[in-house]
Amino acid sequence: MRKYSIFGALAQLVEQWPFKPFVTGSNPVRPSVLTTCFYLCILFFSSTVTSSTTNIIIKTEDSIELVSDLYKAEQNDSAFLIVHGARSYKGMEIIQSLASRLYEEGHNVLIINLSYGIDKREDRFLDCDIQHNHNEHQSVKEIVKWYEYLKKEGYKKINFIGHSRGAYNVVQALSIIDNKKIHSYLLAPTIDTYLGTKEYYESELNIPYEEIIKGSDNYYIKDRYGLINFLFCENVNVSARTFRSYLDFSNNKAVYPFTFNIIDLLNVSESSTIIFSGTEDEILEDAYKKYNLISNPNIRKVIIDGAGHFFRDLYLDEVIDVILE
Repeated sequence: MRKYSIFGALAQLVEQWPFKPFVTGSNPVRPSVLTTCFYLCILFFSSTVTSSTTNIIIKTEDSIELVSDLYKAEQNDSAFLIVHGARSYKGMEIIQSLASRLYEEGHNVLIINLSYGIDKREDRFLDCDIQHNHNEHQSVKEIVKWYEYLKKEGYKKINFIGHSRGAYNVVQALSIIDNKKIHSYLLAPTIDTYLGTKEYYESELNIPYEEIIKGSDNYYIKDRYGLINFLFCENVNVSARTFRSYLDFSNNKAVYPFTFNIIDLLNVSESSTIIFSGTEDEILEDAYKKYNLISNPNIRKVIIDGAGHFFRDLYLDEVIDVILE
């Protein structure tokens, strides 16, 4: 019988309901009335750093301090680098659970906070009601920087794990890193496409998607067209540069891999990758079926019957079992 936790169930309710799934499967809208519940979730369900972890800080070229926790195992030169989802953080239940389980199996694990341009970004969700001027390209470069940190520390075998949009960011990072021996594990990766994103913004929100992504000037979209839905947020103030960095799927080779969707990137990937999808994913719904478009022999697909977007309880055990095969 599947283990049941009333606390896990409540956390799942707060984190996922009532998201409106984005047409391409990745960009739900969180109604602003849930903001208070959203932060209560942080207080109740963020895991504390255990005595087995060490806080690590490195700097970007722009002198932004990036924070992480390292679960350091003895006499093991392998490491897992785990990347959280959109606007999330390393203290999330799924990230902490993955890290703890892998550490218990004797592996070193590094869990990171993407900065979103914030110095020493804390373990909390990125607020919706800010001026969104962060850049997803920088997030991908931060993943690469953490990989380089692990290499300098002497870890010989470094594997990546990404959840939700973090899984997409992992695939983007692998396209930049010159190491095809890296294994990656993608949990409920987001699936954005050019046509799906265009249809959502133009048809449902009356926002000129193509005009924005084909432009080069920077401005706040609300000043020209109004507030938009973006990264689980409803009616927020987003810069055109930020919009392009997250939502340009035009396959522009000049800025590869930042304008290629995850399906296209995986189809040409030379890295061994396992994609985990749940049949009861409340956010992506049945978008995982689009991974049937991948014909790359380096890509393995694992569908877990009954699992949701956060793979709670025994479903995460199934994920761990496959990772440790």
